[in-house]
Amino acid sequence: MSFSTAQFAQADALKTNSPASEWTQRPESLQQFWRWGGNWSGIQKRLRAPLQLDLDRRQRVASAMRRQYENDQVPVSPALDIFEQGAHVVTTGHQLQAGGGPAYFHYKILSAIRWAQRLNAEGEKAVAVFWMASEDHDFEEIQSTFGTVGGDFKWEPAGVDQKGPVGELLWDEHAERAWHAWADDNKIASPEKHLRTMTLAARVRKWVSEWFGHLNILVIDGHDPELKAMAMHLWQAEWENEGIGSTVRKTADRFQKKVGEVQIQPRDNNLFVLTDEGKRQRADRWIDANGEEAWRSLRPDQNSPNVALRPLYQEFLLQSIAFIGGPSEVSYWMLLGDAFELHDVHPPALLVRDGALVLNEGASEVCELMSWNPTKPSLRGEDAVNAWADQFLQNEGDLMLHFERWSEAMENYAKGIHESALPTTRATLSKMEKELFAVKKKWRKIIKQQHHEQCTKIAKVYDGWIFPSGIPQERRLSALTLVNALGDWSDFTDHWCQILERADEPQFLVFQ
Repeated sequence: MSFSTAQFAQADALKTNSPASEWTQRPESLQQFWRWGGNWSGIQKRLRAPLQLDLDRRQRVASAMRRQYENDQVPVSPALDIFEQGAHVVTTGHQLQAGGGPAYFHYKILSAIRWAQRLNAEGEKAVAVFWMASEDHDFEEIQSTFGTVGGDFKWEPAGVDQKGPVGELLWDEHAERAWHAWADDNKIASPEKHLRTMTLAARVRKWVSEWFGHLNILVIDGHDPELKAMAMHLWQAEWENEGIGSTVRKTADRFQKKVGEVQIQPRDNNLFVLTDEGKRQRADRWIDANGEEAWRSLRPDQNSPNVALRPLYQEFLLQSIAFIGGPSEVSYWMLLGDAFELHDVHPPALLVRDGALVLNEGASEVCELMSWNPTKPSLRGEDAVNAWADQFLQNEGDLMLHFERWSEAMENYAKGIHESALPTTRATLSKMEKELFAVKKKWRKIIKQQHHEQCTKIAKVYDGWIFPSGIPQERRLSALTLVNALGDWSDFTDHWCQILERADEPQFLVFQ
C-alpha cells in the first residue's frame, strides 16, 4: 500500500467551542464534570490515581467473555489472558452495525487499539476492548451500510417489528449471502462465509475479530445473564428510587449553564425491561402495567440500562483506564461523574476518538484545488462550486477591496461638499453594493458555464465522497469500501496505529 497521510488535531476538526473540542484542548476548564482529561496526560493521571483493580471481578468477567467467544464459535484472542491477569483496559463501544456500518465504527476501535498500544510501549500492559451495545433497539439506525461503488447493503430480516434488542435478531444464511454479494460488488476482501444462523451480536463479534484480530481486540457483550447478575446492585438502586436520576439532573443543570445543551435526559428510573415477548420497555411504563414491586420477580438479564446508566454498568465490569467515545458520547459522559461516585465505580480517562478522511485520486485533486482540509467548514457540492467560482473571481483582483476604497473616497468627497451630502451618498453606495453582489452572481454563473466540467467534478466529489448526502464521510460511508481507494485493509489499520503511536491527543487523519 502506497499513500500519504496528513495529520490534524481532532479538536481543530470538531465544531468550534463544542464540549468535545474544549475537553481535548483545555480539559482543565471542564474538570468539574470529569476528573481525567481528554489526552495522554489524562491517561497518565488516571494511571497514577490510587484506584485499586478488583481482580476477582476482572477474572469473573474474563470467564464470561471466554464463554461468549465459545458460544459464538469465535477463536479466543490471546489478549483475554492478559485481560484476566489484570491488564489496563482501553474501551470503546458502539451499536451493532449490520455489515459494518459507517467508517467511524471502525475508527473508534482503531482509536482504542492505538491508545492500548501506547500504554504497552510505555511498559504498562494494556488491551483494547470493544463493548457491543447489543441491547439498543433502533433497528433502522443499524440496518444499512453504505458503499462507495456497487450500491449499499440493507439488512431486512423477519421479526424486526418486535422492537427488541437488535443483538438478538437472527442473522441467517440469506443475510450472510447478501452481505458477501455486497462485499464482492464493493471489492471488499471478505473472509469465509458463515452460513449457520446466529444472532447479530455473534456476527458482529466475528466481524470485529476478522477485521481487527491481528491487533488483539477483545469483544464483550454486556447482555449476558452472568454479567447482569454481577451488577444487580445497579438495577436494584434504580428500582428502589436510589438510582442516578437526581444526581445526573443536578450535573446536567450545571453543565447547561456552563457549556450548553445536554445530550441526554435522565429519568427517575434509568432502566428498560426486556420482556419474554421480545420487547424492550421503559421501566416506568412497565411499572404502570405490572406494579412497583413486580421488578423483584425479574431475572437479572431482563434489566437493561439506558444511555445514562450503561456507562456505569460497562465500567463496573471492565474497570477501564480509558474510554474512547465520539464527540456526543464524551459530552454526555461528562454528566455522569457524580453518578460514578454515587456507585463507587472508578471513572476512566475520557477521550474523543480519532477521525479520518480517505481521499481517492479525484477527491485529492479537488481538495488541493479548493485548498480544503477537514479543519475548514463542511461544504455541500453546490456551495463548493460557488466557493471555487468566487476564488476564480478573486484571482482576477479583489473587487470588494477596490469598491471599499472607492466608497471611502466618495464619502470623503461628500464630506468636502457638506455633511448634509453624506446620507444620500451612503444610501447610493448601499444600492451600488447590492448591485455589485448581483453582478458578481451573474459573473459566477458565467464562470460555472465556462468551466462546467470542472464544476461538475467538484460537486460530485463533495456530494458523493467527502460529504455524501451532506454528511461527513466517516459518518456515512463504510471504511471497508473507502480503503479500497488506497489498498489493503490490514496495511491501512497497521499504518493507522504506526502513525499515531506517539500522538498525545486525539487526531484527524487524511489518507490519500
